[in-house]
Amino acid sequence: MDIKDNNHIANPEDIDWIGLWKEKVSKKRKPPKNWDKEAHKFSERSKKDEYQKNLFSKMRISKEYSVLDLGCGEGSITIPLAKSTKKVTAIDSSEKMLEILAKKCEDENIKNIGIIKQNLEDVTLKQVGKHDIVLLSRSINGIYKIKETLTNINDIANKYVYITLFGPNSWKFEKGFYESIDKELDEHRLDFAPYNYLFNILVNMKINPNVENLETQTSRIYDSVEDAMENGRLDLNNFTEQEKNKLKDYLKKNLIKNENGKLEHIDDKSDWILIWWKKSK
Repeated sequence: MDIKDNNHIANPEDIDWIGLWKEKVSKKRKPPKNWDKEAHKFSERSKKDEYQKNLFSKMRISKEYSVLDLGCGEGSITIPLAKSTKKVTAIDSSEKMLEILAKKCEDENIKNIGIIKQNLEDVTLKQVGKHDIVLLSRSINGIYKIKETLTNINDIANKYVYITLFGPNSWKFEKGFYESIDKELDEHRLDFAPYNYLFNILVNMKINPNVENLETQTSRIYDSVEDAMENGRLDLNNFTEQEKNKLKDYLKKNLIKNENGKLEHIDDKSDWILIWWKKSK
């Protein structure tokens, strides 16, 4: 379905939100991001942001709960979750991410995390069993089989489901760079569907979701311009050498040195939306 077709739909309930989601996701970047290659960089970046604190402040967590962490990555959320809950089943498709997670578990003597290598959209109740909480932290934006995935995680959850995905102010700082080289940001981000698509899909599935913004107060901090270029926010694989040079010039011009000698910009912040629901009995 062409997105423009929905402009002429008289009844909003007739909008094919699943079709719109799939249309966005089907336009994935080529080549896709290599998460095995990005694993160590992602681990270092995760230490510097306030995402974990903001997410945990919204979650209902108990020492008696079991958690299924889908798209767990290198464990920046998984490890602290395991310290606050009974057990965590951690699933990711990146072998390197899971190797880092396993090393963290060994270093911190954490025994209550079970690790599975699997594409998260293929995880079913039969495979993993019931869990009190199902969490998809920063891992749902690129999933194509959206209804099947949502159905599976809703079946698995005993108490709560928590999903985070990109908010409307994501890439606010990056947008300025794309405009400076006469490109549209969406040319490189078409694999990410807006959060309102997910909300409407859930409503049509008779699930009543809550929506909250995980408001970030602090800007990203970089050691150097090179550090800013390599932070993973901008996919350099999609840039020509000329565009990479322009990016470097853009960062030099716009990043400001703070009182600690680090580089930052007021608009360079993460923006995450939390969608969650309580399972009805």
